Amino acid sequence: MDKTQSPQINLENPTEFRQFIEREVLRVIKTLAESGKTSKERIQEIAKHTLNLIIPGLTLEQLYQNSCKLDDAFAELAPVVYQVMRYYEQRYEKKALEQVSILIKSGKFEDAQNIIKKVLLFKTQ
Repeated sequence: MDKTQSPQINLENPTEFRQFIEREVLRVIKTLAESGKTSKERIQEIAKHTLNLIIPGLTLEQLYQNSCKLDDAFAELAPVVYQVMRYYEQRYEKKALEQVSILIKSGKFEDAQNIIKKVLLFKTQ
């Protein structure tokens, strides 16, 4: 997938989000296998690492947080992490900004401040 394109996934559905992450990891694994430059053992380790982090039943937030850890041990997965972070943050930053704007217009400054704090806290995790 082109890095400038936004993936077409439903971030309201954890199953679809998980499947998107898995598909992106499989694309990387396929490319690595086809290039012949990565050992079979390394590819198996990447797959096992992914399955340990991206498991069915996780919430959207847990999937996001775990997907950001994919490239901690395997730099090959950095493109997947980039795609996930970019799309997820764009989606939820926009939603948070809309909510903050509505709260400010309603004079609910403390509620707006709380949302901003949550967004900043989430981004620094």
